[in-house]
Amino acid sequence: MAGLADAGIGVITLPAANLFLQGHDANQLPPRGLTRVRELLAASVPVACASDNIQDPFVPTGSGDMLEIARWTVLAGQLGGEALAQAYAMATTIPAQLLGLGEAYGLHEGARADLMITPAEDAEDLVASGPLDRAVFVGGQLVAGRV
Repeated sequence: MAGLADAGIGVITLPAANLFLQGHDANQLPPRGLTRVRELLAASVPVACASDNIQDPFVPTGSGDMLEIARWTVLAGQLGGEALAQAYAMATTIPAQLLGLGEAYGLHEGARADLMITPAEDAEDLVASGPLDRAVFVGGQLVAGRV
């Protein structure tokens, strides 16, 4: 893990797919099937959470909702309630960092208009409660929800 941090290599965990696929054939209590999120974070390795499965053979319940994936990461990774802001970063800023988006990411003039509008108090509230009243924009175009 120290080598990953020193090399600037990040890790992406797929909690929904890992929990569904790994350990289902175990003859005893199955393992969680998730990478060592807490240990990686403690070693200063950038850790993102993601999902590339939406109602397919790998995750039959997948929704594409990254807030849901952030919540699953907190729960399956046993990160605790104090990690809600970290889970939000794992679904937003850390993936942008790992993709090398730099100035193309964020809320500022000239950035892509990829954003979500919702009535959450803060990042912690957003991950913990996952408000259903959302408007999602990609490239400035409303793609889900309503304004």
